[in-house]
Amino acid sequence: MEKKLYGRLAKVLAIFLGILIIIPIIFGFIGFFLPSFGYFPILGKSEFNLNYFYISFNIAGISKSIILSLFTGLGSTLLALFFSQVILLYFFKTRAYNYIKIIISPLIALPHITMAIGLIFLFSPSGLFFRLFSPWLTGFDRPPNFFIIPDEYGFFLILGLILKEIPFFILVSLSAIQQFSARQIFDLGKSLQNSNFSSWCILIFPLIYKKIRLVIFIVIAFTASVVDMSLILAPSTPSTLAIRILQIYQSSDIDSFFIASNLALIQLLIIIILLLSWMILERIVEHKLFFIFFMKILSFKIFFLKNLIFASGAILFSLSVLGIFSSLLWGFSKNWYFPSFFPNSIDIDTFINFYNENKFIIFISIFISVVVSFLSSLLTIIWVELMDILKMKKLYLEWIIFIPLFIPQISFLIGLQSFIILFNFDSFLIPLIIIQLFYVIPYSFIILAPSLREIKKDVIRVAASLGKNRFQRLVQIKLPIIMSSFLTSFAIGMLVSFSLYIPVYFIGAGRVTTLTVEALNLALSGSRQDLGVATFFQIIIPILILITVVYFNKKMSKWRF
Repeated sequence: MEKKLYGRLAKVLAIFLGILIIIPIIFGFIGFFLPSFGYFPILGKSEFNLNYFYISFNIAGISKSIILSLFTGLGSTLLALFFSQVILLYFFKTRAYNYIKIIISPLIALPHITMAIGLIFLFSPSGLFFRLFSPWLTGFDRPPNFFIIPDEYGFFLILGLILKEIPFFILVSLSAIQQFSARQIFDLGKSLQNSNFSSWCILIFPLIYKKIRLVIFIVIAFTASVVDMSLILAPSTPSTLAIRILQIYQSSDIDSFFIASNLALIQLLIIIILLLSWMILERIVEHKLFFIFFMKILSFKIFFLKNLIFASGAILFSLSVLGIFSSLLWGFSKNWYFPSFFPNSIDIDTFINFYNENKFIIFISIFISVVVSFLSSLLTIIWVELMDILKMKKLYLEWIIFIPLFIPQISFLIGLQSFIILFNFDSFLIPLIIIQLFYVIPYSFIILAPSLREIKKDVIRVAASLGKNRFQRLVQIKLPIIMSSFLTSFAIGMLVSFSLYIPVYFIGAGRVTTLTVEALNLALSGSRQDLGVATFFQIIIPILILITVVYFNKKMSKWRF
């Protein structure tokens, strides 16, 4: 009787959690889908029509915005994936390979906007790039009166996305490599007289790809609809579709909400088109004729091209490091006149002033990320435990957790904000934390769920035979075993929450702001010194999070199986 009651309670809790996840997703979708067809009774629109599609497609430059989103989304993902594999291949079977995760961890920890700001500091008229060649080569004794960033075609946006996504692809590829005998397979390819590049492309990469396919789809959806990096690196006349949606949404005209919702639906369709295009590309690559063609290409001994590819990978890594270095220099510079490569004088006055003026923003940024990350990890553990109690093995519905990552953030949040306003919250902090959970839970789930489900059943049976109830088994047995995964999940959750911009912009509504929002505001209109200090905090806080987690991981991980 007690077991039946326990099972029923677990079923009710599972249904309740499922509803908590599904309902906001449905409201978020309805909130931009219905207005895109002119239907939103709250604003006096109660008839479906296609007028806003006509208006949207007749907006000046909208076709270029759509093409730009398609180009940057597909191009940046392809190049980031390619160069991540090139870098892995270069370090594979070397001593440095064992330390590559440590090397790339700081780059993974940084928010996307930090990388964008680094590129601004490098390639703006007064950036390090022009300082390096001035005045001895360019003849410039003052910053030139032209801009190479942002460019008209979105190449710098693609570059920024590549620099940020390469470390991420390397990390997930490293995790995938650990799941099969990569070294033996690679050696087998070499024994068949294949080059390193051929062995990797033909034997290793297909195995990696199967395990990171979902991650690639998530990256495609993100890069095609990114807002924070686009505001800094994308062209402004016209910009990407995500920025056009934001600009129209900010308009005071009542029709602007319906036009923005319609464009948000078009943005979602762009993501679907990109994902379908990627799947078609997969089919082409899998075809026998493509394999024969690929083998012919790899048979040529083009040493120059291979060296060029490896050199390009090294340049991309160097740009990431130089961007961070330049940001730190600006943060601690008092006077830095062009064309000096280093600051003329350094002090910490700007640092102290910025901290005193923005310490509450820094605190609230850390507080939100801690709460969101902890709740995400806790909800993931509860969900997995409930599924275990209910003995549910076919967990097809769990893909719903990942839906918010595939819907463009700006589309989802335009829709969701329409309903959040109706609740008339006294504090915007609570809804912001709730909304951020939808973007952090998927990452916590990817890390924690497999760890919990892979715990040996024999260990649990022994604990049960010793009289431990389910809660005691979870706290005293399971959590110590998965402590490493829990801490990793907690760290990743904090980093994801810390870097979110669009949820804070829409849900925070100016009442709650974070360091990421402040850094973007400074990048668009602010002093270089203040921007450098803001970037410094965006660099140092994530790195401190990683260091703290590594420390506690060593102290608290008791058992390893």
